[in-house]
Amino acid sequence: MSTSADKYFNLKPLDPPLNPVITISPSGEIVEGDSVTLICISDSNPPALNFSWFKEDESSAVGSGQSFSALQSGRFYCEAHNQHGSQRSDAVTVTVHHGVGKNVIVITAASGGGFIIIIIIIIIIIIIIIILVI
Repeated sequence: MSTSADKYFNLKPLDPPLNPVITISPSGEIVEGDSVTLICISDSNPPALNFSWFKEDESSAVGSGQSFSALQSGRFYCEAHNQHGSQRSDAVTVTVHHGVGKNVIVITAASGGGFIIIIIIIIIIIIIIIILVI
């Protein structure tokens, strides 16, 4: 049954953050010294206002805020917080590879996204080889 209040208010349920997701900018191979930013995105009502960043196997937070600059190898995840609770994201892996003359940071997602990133990297390498041969 509709009431007169329903005509004036659009009530939404109040929720803790739901399914936080980490986005990575830029993606792919990054030369050591370049900036790699992890961004925590969450859907909630009211919006998440506080974010904490953790490195797996460490008890205390390694950063705060919606974005975090990863400068070392490890598995990182974020927690999004509002007054109704908090929720943890899946972890992403940041790996620093020591190559000839430079270090490369490779970032992969923990939940299947790593396979896509590897395919993209392989395609880029093939394109570079083709360009160098021509």
